[in-house]
Amino acid sequence: MISIEPPDDMISISLYNILTYRKEEEYLNLLNNWDKTIMFEIDDFYPVNIEFSGDQITFKRTEPQKKADLKIKMSLETLLDIAYGRMNPVKAFISGKLKIKGFYKIFTLNRFMKIFLDTIKMMAEDPNDKYYKLTINQRGKDNDGN
Repeated sequence: MISIEPPDDMISISLYNILTYRKEEEYLNLLNNWDKTIMFEIDDFYPVNIEFSGDQITFKRTEPQKKADLKIKMSLETLLDIAYGRMNPVKAFISGKLKIKGFYKIFTLNRFMKIFLDTIKMMAEDPNDKYYKLTINQRGKDNDGN
């Protein structure tokens, strides 16, 4: 069973929602025992390391120079273009809109694409406006007043 640490910042919450979206066994096997660190950075925001270790996944805000097996950097617009199929990842990479350090690590890159890029495309096809909805308000009641 995969254990994903609940994050405490906006970018990590977004990444958490992506990683927990799919439940099929093939996908969960991709997450398990990977033992890699992926640095993910959206332009104008801070980088986050996604650390896959055994059956644990954690998120850590980091500095861009931290060591990672794969470093992914793009704008929010490029991320959304890829998710909604307006641009494919290869075109984004060739045009410089998607920057990948460590892309020569073919197996790591391929696994990341199966985990992340395939999932964001699925999420775009199945929109949900409650990704950031709080279930309990500050007074201990749910958002419907119960």
